[in-house]
Amino acid sequence: MPFLEHRADHRLGPAYYRHWAAEEPRAAVIFLHGFGEHTGLYHRYGFALNAAGIDLWAVDQFGHGLSPGDRGDFGTIEDSSALADALTELAADRRPGVPLVAQGHSFGAVVTLFRVLAQPQTYRAAVVSGAPVVAVPALRDPNTTFDLDPALLSADPFYVDSLINDPLAFVGADGVALVRELDRGWDRFGAELPGLTVPTLAVHGSNDLIAPVGAVRAYAEQIDALRFVEFAGARHDVLNEVQHRDVAAAVVDFVAGQLG
Repeated sequence: MPFLEHRADHRLGPAYYRHWAAEEPRAAVIFLHGFGEHTGLYHRYGFALNAAGIDLWAVDQFGHGLSPGDRGDFGTIEDSSALADALTELAADRRPGVPLVAQGHSFGAVVTLFRVLAQPQTYRAAVVSGAPVVAVPALRDPNTTFDLDPALLSADPFYVDSLINDPLAFVGADGVALVRELDRGWDRFGAELPGLTVPTLAVHGSNDLIAPVGAVRAYAEQIDALRFVEFAGARHDVLNEVQHRDVAAAVVDFVAGQLG
């Protein structure tokens, strides 16, 4: 199995990654998943990107999938960012000169936004989905234990079945570390997100009860670099919703538009 040699002395050890390879890629997406997920939930998204000539590189974040760590514990924003750094280096080495796109879902979206704010020269563009860009009251309790109803995440029965029956996926875990890192992100977004310069697409479901859509919509109205596409009726895991083909098509169109 492929594991990232992201940092030999990292306290959590090596992280598992997947690569969906296009035959002749015109771009490469570096993807960070959200809480309770792992890279194996994104096969059809990877294949949709491949069909459009786009590579997808994704890593099982710490505490998720086949990577080490306590269940649901990403570590810190910096830990997740280090994984994305290693994946970015690997993609650039494998396909020199191919434009890179940063992407993240949910907590992965928070990390991705900070990455493109800090490293605007590294990525041609960025994509975020289900991005919790303002404080969610239910997630401000430092003693939070998550036990989510899968039906809140998607109406797609195939995906919901995966969340319930895939031993590497979960909807319940200790959320202390997640809440701590989200809180750090929320404290910074108000001041820093308006400085976004990397062209960024936010895709979001209108029926997202985890990260309500209004905050992302409001930021998009204020930030020239942030483009917003809302999917009617879609829930939090918009990349794995009933409309997943339309969402993937929106991402492909956006990336193509940034390639010139």
